[in-house]
Amino acid sequence: MSPINSPHRFVYASFAAAAFILYGSLYPFQFHDASLIAAAQTLFLSHHLHDQPWSGLIANVVLYVPLGLFCVAAQDDARPAWRQVMFATAVGTALCLCVEMTQFFDTNRVTTITDIFPNVIGTLAGAALSLPLTRWLGRRVDVDTPARQTAALLLLSFLAYRLFPYVPTLDLHAYWRALKPVVVHPSVHAFDIASYGVIWVVAAALLADLVGRGRSRWLIVAVMPAVLSAKIVITHNHLSLSEIVALPIAAVGWRLLSALPRRAAGALLAGLLALVILGDRLLPFHWQSEAQDFGWIPFFSILHGSMAANTQALADKIFLYSSLVWLLAVAGLRHWFAVVLAAAGLFATSLIETHLPGRSAEITDAVIALGAAAVLSWLAASPTAAAARRRERRTCTTLD
Repeated sequence: MSPINSPHRFVYASFAAAAFILYGSLYPFQFHDASLIAAAQTLFLSHHLHDQPWSGLIANVVLYVPLGLFCVAAQDDARPAWRQVMFATAVGTALCLCVEMTQFFDTNRVTTITDIFPNVIGTLAGAALSLPLTRWLGRRVDVDTPARQTAALLLLSFLAYRLFPYVPTLDLHAYWRALKPVVVHPSVHAFDIASYGVIWVVAAALLADLVGRGRSRWLIVAVMPAVLSAKIVITHNHLSLSEIVALPIAAVGWRLLSALPRRAAGALLAGLLALVILGDRLLPFHWQSEAQDFGWIPFFSILHGSMAANTQALADKIFLYSSLVWLLAVAGLRHWFAVVLAAAGLFATSLIETHLPGRSAEITDAVIALGAAAVLSWLAASPTAAAARRRERRTCTTLD
């Protein structure tokens, strides 16, 4: 078994994924008395598939993908692949059955068997994805394997928030609606251009860690129109003229930035990304003397309101905060200090948001940063990463 594919790590990750599913499915944990037989009857006799929006179906699929992925990775490599996938799918099926039954006793929750199907599909998809992914993570490559793993993970989170809700459409009217803001009502905003530009440069930096700096300079130019074209054919998406204007600026900016040493480029890009996050959280800065309540319950606002908007917002935050921690570490800060700095900054801006109208001031953003940092730290502390660092030190000693 490969060092990075240690079952113990993925067992813990499987429990964490299950805990997240339980938290998101049963919140706010307001239960009432009822009959277990009535719960079973409701589960198997009720269906609301026609009332379920595409965003809800997709969210139910995506929610269970990590569980399937981690359950397969937690098993012994000696077992046949189909058994690993079937076991992970069985675990996901059992969990979603228990969740649906429990939701019958939870106020404001709906018990329906049609929710089980996308949950099982998500578990199966994660399990199938885990087989090639864990083999790729465990194979022997160059010294920078941990950097490649981190880059691949962050690029996936980038695509997750840029291409939500992932459902393509063949409706030509939908394509026109996606292009309409650019053609009929074109408008640009300086902060939006700066924000899109910095985010695309971060994506280019991640590509550099994945494929090399030289390749990233032309690959990012190919990825940009591909992502924008994908947005056009995905339902409920709209293009922004500000993002289109930002693309050539980002391409030129990365070409200049990639000529700098890695640590200097990371420090500069970390500062720019921090300014983007700060502006996104605090602008427009309309201070009001009376403060609203601070939310100490993690993910409170994400679990309320529009499922589609909240899912995309969560994916956006995961990418931005994870990338910030990664860039601070690239800039030379110790990992724990980068984590503390990012989480403290987000917590401070959340406190400031209590004085800004229309903001959800809560602890969620700091918690997301801590969770993202834990994943990045886990990759960096893997046996493969430690072995890579030892080989690098031996090489430097030999050269000296």
